[in-house]
Amino acid sequence: MNFFDGDFRRGAASAIPIFIGYFTASTAFGLLARGAGLSGWQSILFSATNLTGAAQFLAINLIASGAFPLEIVFSIFLINLRYFLMTASLLTKVRYKNSLEKYLTAFAVTDEVFSVAMVDGGNVNVRFMAGLQSTSWSGWVLGTVAGFFAGTFLSPALSAAMQVALFALFAALLVPEIKKYRLVAFLTALCAALLNTFFYYVLTFSAGWSLAIAMILASLAATIFLSRQNALKKSPVEREFCNHG
Repeated sequence: MNFFDGDFRRGAASAIPIFIGYFTASTAFGLLARGAGLSGWQSILFSATNLTGAAQFLAINLIASGAFPLEIVFSIFLINLRYFLMTASLLTKVRYKNSLEKYLTAFAVTDEVFSVAMVDGGNVNVRFMAGLQSTSWSGWVLGTVAGFFAGTFLSPALSAAMQVALFALFAALLVPEIKKYRLVAFLTALCAALLNTFFYYVLTFSAGWSLAIAMILASLAATIFLSRQNALKKSPVEREFCNHG
């Protein structure tokens, strides 16, 4: 059986909505990368090897602010930690024949790819993941190419409008999750913002380190709070089992 038949095509078809969304979002990234002083090949290589929207946009802002490379790498590492959990979860659903298949799948895992793979009711195998991920990856890279070269003839006002569209996309993805813990999400964001302001303006930390430390502390505080809240919701029997289990 041809590798690109059957499950590969089904995965590619499932990724068409992701392709469209990624193309639009990465077009804005291409515009920003050009404005930050990156060359065409640097912008394209950035998207081709990273494939992580939030971290790439953060990196561009840090590059524009003159942050040190170590700060940029560490900040991206923190944002991308969630992919460890996603790739580990996929191990329970996808059967891999060798380590190379695992590495290739892990490389192209994104929030949207993970969601589609986990909810798909069909046979989610390596061929399905290859079609799903290669199509999604193509949308992100091609959008970056289009955005970078569109910056040569688009007016500054139109370029700025396209960049704002990305933040609207992020808001659409974030709002459904925030609704689950509205107060906690608000307080966590407020705490991170205040800590970042304190580290940057009072302690005069650099932009990269102040943001990274603020994210760690605010996330840690929210995690501890939610863990205690969930523990209080458990019945006495469940708490006793957890304590001795």
